[in-house]
Formats: sequence, C-alpha cells, structure tokens
Amino acid sequence: MSRSRTEFRAAYLLPIACMASLAPVSARAPCLLAAADQTARLRSFEETRSYGAQSTVLAATNAGTWRLVRTPNPRGGPDAVSIMQTADTARSDIDLVGLTLRCSDTGFDVLVVFLKPFPPRTHPKVKLTSGGTTVHLEAAVIPPGAAISLPAEVATLVKGSWQSSSELAIEVEDDGNATRGFISLVGLAPALSLLASNCPMR
Repeated sequence: MSRSRTEFRAAYLLPIACMASLAPVSARAPCLLAAADQTARLRSFEETRSYGAQSTVLAATNAGTWRLVRTPNPRGGPDAVSIMQTADTARSDIDLVGLTLRCSDTGFDVLVVFLKPFPPRTHPKVKLTSGGTTVHLEAAVIPPGAAISLPAEVATLVKGSWQSSSELAIEVEDDGNATRGFISLVGLAPALSLLASNCPMR
C-alpha cells in the first residue's frame, strides 16, 4: 500500500521519537520507490534505538508545528524528551526528515534526522542559513546513522538568532553527496521554553 511523502517521513521518524500530526501531501514517485528499501532500515533502527517508541507521549504545543515528545526509558532512567519539526516537503530532498532538539546534560542537543543512514564514524559537512547568516560546520553521525549531531555552537544560534527567523535552510554533504532542504523555525521560542520546562532533572 503506497504512502504519501509526508507519511513516509513520519514513519521513519517514529523510532527516534514519534513525530505527530503530519498533514499528508500528494503521493510522490521517489518515495514510493524508496518505501520497500526503507523497511529493513526501519526494523534495524527500531532494534538499536536507546528508548522504546511504544510508550512515547506526544503533546501538541502552542509553538506552531513543533511537537513535544516524551519517551520513558525502559531501563528506568530519565525520560527522553525532545521537540521536533519536520522539513518542508515541497522544497526539501526526500532524505531530509527534520530537526530535533533533545534534552541533554548540558541543556539540549541539536540533531538533524534523515531517511538514509550515514556511514559510521563519518563527519558530514553542514551548511546552515537563517536570516541571511550562513555557518559552515562539521557534524557527528549518531549510530545507527540516520541522525547527525550538530556541534554545541548551534545551540547558541537556536537560543539566539534562529528565534527571529522564519526558516532554516540546510545542506549536508558527505562523500560528494548533498542533501538539501528547508525547516520552519516559526514557534521556536515557545517550543524551546516548553522543552526546557519538560527536561528531566539530571
């Protein structure tokens, strides 16, 4: 059974933290062709994730299309808490899923999520443009490879200039292959406040 492009992005994001309330768009051929190939990757991703998705709690926010996700730790530790925003499907490559801000010991980590996993121990080159400002940096791949972690300096942008911008343009390059897209930043400030108020005590 075929899936729309947005629905397929959401299905792959579930193992990371269960993105919610995505509006479907018209079916697209690249997604349909890729769907079968992604089944095995999705199964592998579910088996290796740190937190189970079955008990994930999703909360609608007053922060536009950002979503708060809380996933209990099956090992009994602190919950995994994050806020998520999907990429603009009309202007983004199919492999770009979206942006995640995840609670951490130092505040929050900034992750970019993809459909196609990166090879382990690689360091993709990332170009971020928002509000007329462009930064170039190097990211780290998070096992099993479908997400990359941006350096700590990006958290400063999230708490600063990104909150006055409407969108983020992103380009990620690895081994000569580039993935490009756009992610809405509307509602980032209240979404970040919501994340901070829900991060578990460490």
